Amino acid sequence: MTPKLLYMLNKILLLLALAGLLYACGDGYAYQKHLAVNPQAWTYADTLDFRFTITDTTARYNLYVDVTHADTFAWQNLYTRLYTRFPDGRRLNKPLSFDLYTSRGESNGKCSGNTCRVETVLQANTRFDQAGEYVITVAQFMRQDSLRGIVEVGLAVEKKK
Repeated sequence: MTPKLLYMLNKILLLLALAGLLYACGDGYAYQKHLAVNPQAWTYADTLDFRFTITDTTARYNLYVDVTHADTFAWQNLYTRLYTRFPDGRRLNKPLSFDLYTSRGESNGKCSGNTCRVETVLQANTRFDQAGEYVITVAQFMRQDSLRGIVEVGLAVEKKK
């Protein structure tokens, strides 16, 4: 990768991080975080951990996943595996596909410059039955180990009013 391209990628990541900070200032989120993906390639070993604490087990929550990707991302879907660790140590995992483009090649999200952001509802109107720390780990689950074009992944936990 040329120094000029690395410089541009760093600028894009910085702008996305700043936008994420501004976006994170919104009301209603019990937790919100965006994690940058390795700009060289997202490998199977590069997992993203989102740690948050739930204290109100009677409330209802909506969970969202944001995927920011290059507008040149080569596939329609992003296949991931989500691992959830509960406060009691129990761990569940499930595969999950995010539709980044329609079948006609149009983005399912909002695009600006060379990146697009797709927000997906992970779970709606759900409860957390245990108080304590939860960890949701996102791993890419595509057919190739070195995945290019994913910029960042975010998780938001919204407490319903």
